[in-house]
Amino acid sequence: MAEREIKTTVRPNVFGLANDQCVWSRAGVVKPVKCMNAFDCLGCAFDQKVQADFEAREHQARGAAPDPRPVRLRMLMNQLKCRHMLSGRVTYKLCGHGYNCVQCPYDQMIEDTAFTPRLSAPACDHAAGFDVARDYYYHHHHAWARVEYGGRVRIGLDDFAARMLGPLEAIELPKLGESVQQSLPQAGLRRGNHRAEALSPIDGKVLAVNPKIGAVPAAANRDPYGDGWLMVIQPTNLRKNLKNLLYGDESLAWMDDESSRLATMLSETSGYRLAATGGEIVRDIFGTVPHADWNRLVSSFLA
Repeated sequence: MAEREIKTTVRPNVFGLANDQCVWSRAGVVKPVKCMNAFDCLGCAFDQKVQADFEAREHQARGAAPDPRPVRLRMLMNQLKCRHMLSGRVTYKLCGHGYNCVQCPYDQMIEDTAFTPRLSAPACDHAAGFDVARDYYYHHHHAWARVEYGGRVRIGLDDFAARMLGPLEAIELPKLGESVQQSLPQAGLRRGNHRAEALSPIDGKVLAVNPKIGAVPAAANRDPYGDGWLMVIQPTNLRKNLKNLLYGDESLAWMDDESSRLATMLSETSGYRLAATGGEIVRDIFGTVPHADWNRLVSSFLA
């Protein structure tokens, strides 16, 4: 598939969360509307607008006398449901901290779960012998982005890149706090004397890197959508970046096209037929195909 900008929804699909309704909708404060900020309520412009509108109406009704209590508390004091309960992140939790979410230890605990190595295993579809994880976004140079609760994004290499390069001996990741940009290098990949660079699927700042990757870089080959993740990012242009990524059915069609391109290349250069064994492509294409050209593979699919 030729490199191009692929339009998709700008509303992030949050991995592993069935509910997509804004917490204010679930609380009955506003009419039904879908969350547009991956349940990052404290950084959401719509959340701030809802509270500002409520304060304006309150001020008009009571005059100039200010109310020192948090706006969220005044709006939800009749039900006291924690915003994480309203979002669907937890089944049941009432607020015991006066809706002062910034200083709430429970809220911080929920935020910290974004750094757990694996929230849950993804279900995968199959396209021409390659796995395509559902509810993941894909960069056209074979990196994935998984939008998680609270707006953070976990990223890694897709199954195509993992199988094409085979088990890696080293993966060089950026340091915590460093910035990455969409379609620019984010990680160095090394196998023997061969090296490649993986491009970032989104813009953002690195919040966490996978500690397993440093010790066992081959994990990116064995389990690219799970334990082989590379890093967690705090995105800076998420909704804009998502317009350039593939999602859902288009990612399956794209993977099928990429498999055909790879099969044609291998047939032309080495006479190798890329056939799926038991419904899957071999796990180490570079190490299996005679005379496979590392540089051509990298420049054609990852660069």
